[in-house]
Amino acid sequence: MSSQALKIIRVQHQDNLKLLEIGYQTFYDAFGPPVNTEENIQEYLKEKFTLDQINKELAEPDSEFYFALIDTQIVGYIKVNFNDAQTEKIQGNGLEIERIYIVKMHQGKNFGQILFNSCLNIAENRNVDFIWLGVWDQNTRAIRFYERNNFKIFGKHQFVLGTEIQTDMMMRLDL
Repeated sequence: MSSQALKIIRVQHQDNLKLLEIGYQTFYDAFGPPVNTEENIQEYLKEKFTLDQINKELAEPDSEFYFALIDTQIVGYIKVNFNDAQTEKIQGNGLEIERIYIVKMHQGKNFGQILFNSCLNIAENRNVDFIWLGVWDQNTRAIRFYERNNFKIFGKHQFVLGTEIQTDMMMRLDL
């Protein structure tokens, strides 16, 4: 499957179960054992990846989800936030990339870059001045990806996963 066949579409409310499934699976694959304990990952998933929570997020007017598809198969997704939907109050006119995930078997195929480029297009269409995100300080692969895309670290914040307090690097790209 080539990256040329990748199609990016906006997630609609009726896609809530598909979004829940892909979100749950990709988060577990990225942050489950051995990088975090099974107990901590399950506690987080039970809170953040429920149908109620997904429905709330889909109903938020300043959040948008997009699927990456090959034919009809979902291979990844993104979530971007604007205005008050952003998870941190950052001064200025910015867009937050809250989630960018690729299904494990499709990683390494340039799909993450294509999804990131979609975020750039969304930011351009919204006339924002910068894009920002938080990335776990232990996720060196993701940090390197964002650095290759000209993001700079501008701070840190805490991220609670179960009973563990982790540190996210806050990264920013001025447009």
